[in-house]
Amino acid sequence: MEFQRVEEKPRHFNHFYPAIAAVIGVEAGGRVNFMPAVWNVGLSFDPPLFGVSVSPKRFTHGLLEAASAFSVTFHPYEQAERVQQLGSVSGRDTDKVAAFGLEVVRGRALDVPLLGGFYAAYELEKTAAWPAGDHTLFVGRLRGVWEDPAAFSGEALDPARVRALLYFGRYRYGYPAPETRVLGKR
Repeated sequence: MEFQRVEEKPRHFNHFYPAIAAVIGVEAGGRVNFMPAVWNVGLSFDPPLFGVSVSPKRFTHGLLEAASAFSVTFHPYEQAERVQQLGSVSGRDTDKVAAFGLEVVRGRALDVPLLGGFYAAYELEKTAAWPAGDHTLFVGRLRGVWEDPAAFSGEALDPARVRALLYFGRYRYGYPAPETRVLGKR
């Protein structure tokens, strides 16, 4: 095993992958944009808070600053190419909805755009934006949750029913094995 002492930056920062590749949807100033975000996380159950970390270099960052709400959608592995495509061009230069013929679903609890084809989605009211190094953590309170009941077993995502889109770093995508085990209390 190799050890690296980190004084400034590690050689890479992908040790916490694979991670779910979610898609942020936001609208501000008449512009709708979608951006994949692997740095996403549940923050609190009560109140229900979810966060996405976005670099100020991204066009989506400015839209998130201006907007009062945003969405996060979760897509199956079969949509990996579409999700990667969304991250390969900037909304600053390209209207992704028109260029890629995206299906836009409007929120029911909040007026936010959601990228169609999801197995689960959140409508989030923006509650905070905290600088976190070279990114900003945008925090949203869940105001609407969408889910495809066929993708879940009880309250858990069932990898035998949906192949959740995982990002492994360096443009590599995959999905969880369909076998799972329940360990501990239910």
